[in-house]
Amino acid sequence: MTGQQLEARAPTLEQDMAAWGESYRAAQRDLNARALAAYALYLRWTVAGQQGDFSSTLARHAGLSRTTAWRAWRAGYALHLGSTATADQGDLVDAARALDNGASVSEVNTALDAHTIRDLAQQLDTGSVGRRMTTEAAQLRQQVQQRLGTLGLEHLPPAERDELVFRAFLTVSDETLAGIVAAYRKTVEAGED
Repeated sequence: MTGQQLEARAPTLEQDMAAWGESYRAAQRDLNARALAAYALYLRWTVAGQQGDFSSTLARHAGLSRTTAWRAWRAGYALHLGSTATADQGDLVDAARALDNGASVSEVNTALDAHTIRDLAQQLDTGSVGRRMTTEAAQLRQQVQQRLGTLGLEHLPPAERDELVFRAFLTVSDETLAGIVAAYRKTVEAGED
């Protein structure tokens, strides 16, 4: 075989790049499938009445880091709601944050396509008055949003789910509300020690 024949059979740089792209997309599809599976586990965990840090529980049982588990189920949440499946996991995590804070799926997908999803998530996090929600408040809001999602309301925008929560809050008896407030104060005061 001559040098020219060998050269003709060797893949070109462009062919190697195309093969790498196909391999990357295949790996991303697999990562998305695992992210959706992590979100499905989160829903099962919530329906079972579990509370606390799902990411730590998943990480412990899966033998992964908490960050990996957290990123996977948050990306799965965004994918479940209809975020663009070609986005990378970091962008999907930002998409989940934007969805939690009231963005519609079309707004999120537009931001993903324009590579501005982090800006959208940050803007919604901070809000128009420039104040950021406390971590505890954001976690509580997220838990409520996801619990409503288990009732088949995940198709509603987060702002509408918030409205449902406010309506439900108005139907709670004063006695129940006093108990919730007392439990909250006890938890907060215990955490300040």
